[in-house]
Amino acid sequence: MIIGYARVSTNHQDTELQMMALKAAGCEQIHEERASGRNTNRPVLRKLVNALQPGDELVIWKLDRMGRNVLYVLLMLQTLVEKKVNIRSITDAVDMSSASGRYNFRNIINIAQYESDLNSERTLAGLAIARSKGRFGGRRPKFTDEHWSEFEKELRSGCTHREVAKKFGVGMSTLYKKFPSTASQSAQA
Repeated sequence: MIIGYARVSTNHQDTELQMMALKAAGCEQIHEERASGRNTNRPVLRKLVNALQPGDELVIWKLDRMGRNVLYVLLMLQTLVEKKVNIRSITDAVDMSSASGRYNFRNIINIAQYESDLNSERTLAGLAIARSKGRFGGRRPKFTDEHWSEFEKELRSGCTHREVAKKFGVGMSTLYKKFPSTASQSAQA
C-alpha cells in the first residue's frame, strides 16, 4: 500500500500543495499533521509508522516533513527499514530502495537540521540585538504605568475590583493579578 504523510509547522500553513502531490504520487491513504519539525512528539506520524506493514511505501512531499532532528529521523528510518517499508520523497527525488537513495536521504536530513539550527541562531541573535537596543519581543503591553497607577488609586479609594474593571474596561482577573489585596489593605487602614 502507498501511504502519504503531510506535515506543516503551524496553523497558519496548509498542506494543500503536499496533498495534491501525494495524491498524484498514487497514495491510497494520506495522514496530515500540524507540528514543528523539531518536535519529536508527533502522534500522527508515530501511529502511522506503527501501522505500516512490510511492503508498504511511505511517501512524503519533502524529506524535512519527517522532521528536522537528525537522530529522530534516523531512528524512524531504522524502524521503517526493519519493517521493510520503503520511503519515497517526491521533491527530493529520493527513493530508499537504493543505496544512493539512502545516502541522499541522510545528507538531506542533515541539511534540514542544519537549516533549523541556523534559523534558531539567527532568531536568538536578532533578539539579543533588539534587547541591547532596549526592545523586547512580544506584544506591547495594553496598559501603561499611568493606567496601572489610576487603577490602583481607584482601588485604594474604596472602589471594588468589579467597579474598576467596568469603569476602565479591564478584566477583573487582570486587576486581581496585579492588585490581589489592595481592597483589603485599604479597608484595614
